[in-house]
Amino acid sequence: MKKTKKKMFLAIYAALFLLSGCKGGTPEESVTEASYLSEETTNAAGEISAAESEPFSSYSFELKGAAENYLLTVKQGEYPDEIAVTVENNRYETRDFVITAPSGYTPSFPYSQDGASGAVKIITNDIDDTYIPDIMQFTFNITQEELDKSPDNAIYNVSRMYTVDRDGELREIKMVSSEDPDRDGEYEEISHDYLDRTMLYHCEPDKFIYEITVDESSLYDEEGNPRPIESRVKIKTLKFEYSIPRLVADYEEITESDPLYFGYACWAAANSAAQYFTMTTFNISDWENYIEKPRPDDPDAMDYYFKIDDSRFESTKDLKKYLNGIFTPTTAEKLFLNAPQRYTDIDGELYGIAGDGGYDFTLGTLTFSDVTVTENKMVFRSRQEKYDDSGNFTGYTDGGNFVIERCEDGLWRVSEYRYPYSFN
Repeated sequence: MKKTKKKMFLAIYAALFLLSGCKGGTPEESVTEASYLSEETTNAAGEISAAESEPFSSYSFELKGAAENYLLTVKQGEYPDEIAVTVENNRYETRDFVITAPSGYTPSFPYSQDGASGAVKIITNDIDDTYIPDIMQFTFNITQEELDKSPDNAIYNVSRMYTVDRDGELREIKMVSSEDPDRDGEYEEISHDYLDRTMLYHCEPDKFIYEITVDESSLYDEEGNPRPIESRVKIKTLKFEYSIPRLVADYEEITESDPLYFGYACWAAANSAAQYFTMTTFNISDWENYIEKPRPDDPDAMDYYFKIDDSRFESTKDLKKYLNGIFTPTTAEKLFLNAPQRYTDIDGELYGIAGDGGYDFTLGTLTFSDVTVTENKMVFRSRQEKYDDSGNFTGYTDGGNFVIERCEDGLWRVSEYRYPYSFN
């Protein structure tokens, strides 16, 4: 069997990646606790104390522009909705710019000088040696007034991206997409005022994965066989056209001939399913009625089982069929048996414990660093962002291998996998 190896170094810079728009996605972006805290902090005794460091004043960093390198400084602008940016070139010449927050949002500045680097994210190309200007990504938090307008449909955090062009100008990187707003079959280019999320995957030197959508509503074909994973996943990317500059949105074609996006599609489907056997349980609508059962490892302790309210699954047999459509039999069985939710059948109905395996908040975005491809197996190696207890980025940790294999029915399934944000 001929073996080939293709390197795909993927840089990462954000905390978590969303599987948005699907029934089984990872948790939605939400306002972080810090968004509504003052500069005072709460100590272990629950008492309010002053912040441990000086309030944030400014943050300086080096940036690779379109033609040369610069020293930039960001700080609070004259008004609360402004960010002041000073750009200094190699000749010590400076130019001042002002970035204004989108309507209904406010700049997300750190509360202390210790977290000054959090004022802006710097996205650089460390995938290969292609010369691409660095990108600055600024985050904006929703204001309370805007949140009150539509709390159920609010977008809590948005972002805008900037670069420095050949003339030393600070330029906003607009996002454009091809859309059919009138649904008349006529597509037009739409420019967006901001990105409706702050977390992206830097998957190629000039491209980002913007959104992965997993269709969990149609798992099987007409004969009851699992649909291929790639047919249930959509991957939306943003291509960085830095000479303009702009980000152009498009959907990737997902085929096994392109291991990069094929692997991410399988990984997204695995995440979508595994979260219900790792982090949370399937939908429970009736919390008042439950069934008590002795705990297997401690007969004196009781577990509380709640009826699962999900039209797709009536029994553990259905759950196992679902898992076996995504994972190899051994991996699926291991995931099911180790699930803290302990799904079981009671009186002919599906029940589960409302348990979870815990969420490791020190882990951030996981990306593939390279892949080895053979005829019937793809082995993706990964790295994952690591943060300290204060939320400061400390580097990367080994994300483990993600492995998919072609099975006897011709479908690819996941054989080696770890849910990226759990303790196990």
